[in-house]
Amino acid sequence: MRAEQYGFSLNEVNDSQFNITQCYRYKKAAFVMAEVSFKDGDELISRCLEEQGDEYNYNEILKVLDCHFLLLVWKSQDEDRLLFFSDTRRVRALEFLDYLIAEFGLVRGNAGCASGQISSAILSVQISDMDLSGSVEYFLQRSMSYFEECDWIEAREYGMNHQGLILEMTKYHKKKIPWAYVKSTDVVPSGEQIRIKSLENESGMLLTANEERYIMIGCRGEVYDMNEDKFTRTYKTTDESLDIFEQMLDFLPAIEKVSDGDYISLDEMAKLCYPRQGVGIYACELERRTKVFPTGDDGEYFLGRPGDYMAVRLDDFTDIYVIQREIFLQTYEAGK
Repeated sequence: MRAEQYGFSLNEVNDSQFNITQCYRYKKAAFVMAEVSFKDGDELISRCLEEQGDEYNYNEILKVLDCHFLLLVWKSQDEDRLLFFSDTRRVRALEFLDYLIAEFGLVRGNAGCASGQISSAILSVQISDMDLSGSVEYFLQRSMSYFEECDWIEAREYGMNHQGLILEMTKYHKKKIPWAYVKSTDVVPSGEQIRIKSLENESGMLLTANEERYIMIGCRGEVYDMNEDKFTRTYKTTDESLDIFEQMLDFLPAIEKVSDGDYISLDEMAKLCYPRQGVGIYACELERRTKVFPTGDDGEYFLGRPGDYMAVRLDDFTDIYVIQREIFLQTYEAGK
């Protein structure tokens, strides 16, 4: 195996604390993959996700290796195990490992730190099918694929520089079906942080409650945030209460309080709203895995997969986001 064919170089590491045996540095991003012993790897998982949880400071190991993203790999009994760290919102740890092994393995964690495990026997089948030499080459190849087989779209830049492409997209408007909403300050006091886990960001987007921030509830129970100006331009409010049984939601809408990790159900305080006429989007079906970084959201991103839709508001070409395929087909229709 040659690490160079996947864009990595093999580096020497002078490190006694983490006992790294091999270190591969990716040439196109501040990403490192390193092999560690099963003892050190299992101890790190225990400290990161079990004993200390969100309080564990993993920045030290990132500084030692001079990177923003770090993947540790090792074998433990009959499993291959992984631990991934990210100190920026450009790559969410949970989403990265989900890309590497979710179809065959188990992944848990959050945006900054996540662990994964996969049966070595199952992984061996995948390695054989891909004609690779072993698990290290598999993880190098998948890591390269994560960065290169994905479109990274900055909403403001794309909206300003690709207006011609946007105008060629099909126009859609929302069907006349109800949405629901609740003011963020009706859920928690102004200034308190909450985490919204959406279908396009399962790690959770951090949000500070204020009078101008609304929490929206979609047709399946999915939640997302919206500022007051965009909300009033898009929806007409009502005094009708959300009835989760009448609306046939797939799951109960809820948010997480960052301060204590408690979940708050939104259905009892939410009101219905309906889309205004004339408000619409341009949209196109995604052919590749795509990250969309919204304007002004400090690195948070929507993740779209082939078949999902990228949407651009008719009245603001820099307002770009991703809509999951099933939800798009259920809630939008083509129109003038």
